[in-house]
Amino acid sequence: MIGMVTITRNIIKITALCLMLAALCSCAPKYARFEESFTGEFDTYTVIVGYAHSKKEFDGYVKIIRDRLLDLHQKYDIYNSYEGINNIKTINENAGISPVAVDKDIIELLKFGKQAYDDTNGAVNIALGPVLRIWHSYRNMGLEDPENAKLPPVYALRDAAELSCIDGLLIDEVAGTAYLTEKGMSLDVGAVAKGFAVQLAVNDAKEAGMTFALVNAGGDVVSVGGPRDGIRERWAIGVQDPIKGGQDIFDTVYVNDASIATSGNYQRYYTVGGKRYNHIIDTETLMPAERFASVTVIAEGSGIADMLSTGLFILPVDEGKAILSKAGGEAVWIHHDGTAEMTPGYEKISKTFGGLPHESSCV
Repeated sequence: MIGMVTITRNIIKITALCLMLAALCSCAPKYARFEESFTGEFDTYTVIVGYAHSKKEFDGYVKIIRDRLLDLHQKYDIYNSYEGINNIKTINENAGISPVAVDKDIIELLKFGKQAYDDTNGAVNIALGPVLRIWHSYRNMGLEDPENAKLPPVYALRDAAELSCIDGLLIDEVAGTAYLTEKGMSLDVGAVAKGFAVQLAVNDAKEAGMTFALVNAGGDVVSVGGPRDGIRERWAIGVQDPIKGGQDIFDTVYVNDASIATSGNYQRYYTVGGKRYNHIIDTETLMPAERFASVTVIAEGSGIADMLSTGLFILPVDEGKAILSKAGGEAVWIHHDGTAEMTPGYEKISKTFGGLPHESSCV
């Protein structure tokens, strides 16, 4: 009888425990997958995939990201003016005239840009505006009239380079001002602005509660947490094949809480005499960089990934690896013949080179 009572009590305890676990499971958060896209901010196409408890919750995160990107797009714009905003264009217009009072978002971007110059041994220079303006003009003329496409004259590029000194950018954090010390100087933040802005926007959404998402803003990709579909543990991100024009996937990498950026010769370019000239200018030669077909960087933040992918596209592999060892991150360099070099950390998260047993579909 005593044994029967003991067994009965154990059964009751087990039943109670199962009921309690069932109750806990029924209260556990349930996530659904949502997706949204939009065009315009930073002149690019942005896709957001995320897991949330409801469409309303997800839409709230999307609104935070889009509103923030629009705000930063206007602040970081070098071509257009906006009512009530002193932006990068305003700083350029006042070069050699007077300091410009700007928002803290601009101050932080410019500080990041100056640090990028040091971190990449001068390969990323946000003060290269005079040189990039010349290339932009010749590229546009070449695209409009391909038969008469020309390269900028070397003397013009050299003269412009004299006005591209990063030390001529003065930032006064106390006064909240930025100043280009010589007339003719200008900033071009294209190598850092979009990645930096995307990270700020994602950070705002994370503070609002976003925990599982993938944001792709024209190739600047930020992953937050991991997928919640019960199948994959990490996000599968495709690395475009630069040899085939970026339309095919060269590799797939698997990441959580990381950012990815790619610099390549296959998107923005024009052709002169049968040769392709891309938009990434080597600060030493003042000509388009041509060591690689593309460089993809995986780093902790998209601002860092964006900056490093540009710098590493310009510099030799060994110098790029040395920079990565200090800044933190992984990379793959794809050569013009389709072969690749990579860091050991990249190989570990690569489907093609690491042989990871993950599905090949990319989100």
